[in-house]
Amino acid sequence: MNNYSSLISIEEVSQIFKIFEGFQKNCIFLVGGCIRDSILQKDVTDIDFATSLSPDETTNLLDQNNIQFVDVGKKYGTVTAIINQKKFEITSFRKDISTDGRHATVTFTNDMKEDAQRRDFTFNALYVDSNGKIFDFYNGQEDLKNGNVIFIGDPNERIKEDYLRILRYFRFFALFENNDIDPDLQKVFTANHAHLSKISNERKWFEFKEILKLKTPHNSLHMMESVGILKTHFEGALLDENFKNLIEIESRVGASPNPIIRLSILIGSSLEKANHFINAFPLSKADSTVLLKLSSLNKKIVSYLSMREVRYLLYKLGKSEFQNQIIINWSRDTQNKNEVNWRSLYEVANNWTKPNFEISSKDVINMGIEQGPMVGRIMSEVEDWWAENDFIDDKFSLIERLKAIVQAQK
Repeated sequence: MNNYSSLISIEEVSQIFKIFEGFQKNCIFLVGGCIRDSILQKDVTDIDFATSLSPDETTNLLDQNNIQFVDVGKKYGTVTAIINQKKFEITSFRKDISTDGRHATVTFTNDMKEDAQRRDFTFNALYVDSNGKIFDFYNGQEDLKNGNVIFIGDPNERIKEDYLRILRYFRFFALFENNDIDPDLQKVFTANHAHLSKISNERKWFEFKEILKLKTPHNSLHMMESVGILKTHFEGALLDENFKNLIEIESRVGASPNPIIRLSILIGSSLEKANHFINAFPLSKADSTVLLKLSSLNKKIVSYLSMREVRYLLYKLGKSEFQNQIIINWSRDTQNKNEVNWRSLYEVANNWTKPNFEISSKDVINMGIEQGPMVGRIMSEVEDWWAENDFIDDKFSLIERLKAIVQAQK
């Protein structure tokens, strides 16, 4: 069984094939990334189709079969079918009439090879029919096997059609660990990357974050830096020894790649640069919060923390933020002798259980404090004392401390 047979057997995929094949034989195919990722044995997150039918025929066919769809991309040939709350893009075969460096004017065709010709890389121009037969016009399967990212046609011309392809190249290049960029291709990137200014920061951030998510992005980022992309287009991001250390640390502790930790290292864990980056790029609120926290390193986190200090910091920061800060500080530590300590601190957090603070607002009110902000402030002061004293497991001591704080407020 080939790697993409499991895609065909997915209930919703099978349903789409059945509907279209019932209307016209050999008119619809799985295409692009889902084929590429299944061959690479990576998780497939988006399943796309290409069809020889026109967009109108596609919407009519979906409508006749009571399939919900969204057609906001119809003028570009894309209709999104929604089945069981899952989305599937179905795009008509097309060819470019004109391009402006980002967007193309297209016309529709019934020729699969013409559709393949307008795609960026050889392994993104793979098509699979309902029987599992693969159509590969440009040796994309071989390029995947060999870890090569190859443009369809002349790279300089393909990049000028859509400058986003520069970043897409580096995203796919990062999938493969040990390859080098052809020097001639490097010259093409150097000559053209200034035009990335035509690309929205939303799209640039999406591609950059995808690179940072990958297991081994260092080689790709190094190439991006060497042609000037990191410094020019990503707020002066700098690839240094700390980033290399970070990748190695992630591997040692078995941590999943965290794109925001990696971004923080690239911008020097600088609060000023973090704010610049957040203002320039549309990070989510959650990502922005994490980046700002990582850019305000906790000076109390050192490799020689006592277990009492570890428990306190874990309670105040939470497991995730504590471990993030450990990794950031560890990556910046030039003393190899501290590695055992850093690793121990990271692993202690894996087995930590948050203790239960037993004082409630009711306890404070019962001591004569009126409901309001003062209650919260008193509880916070008691909680800080409790945490600093290693989470005293003695309700009587907590109540006595509460009494003292309440008395001081009166």
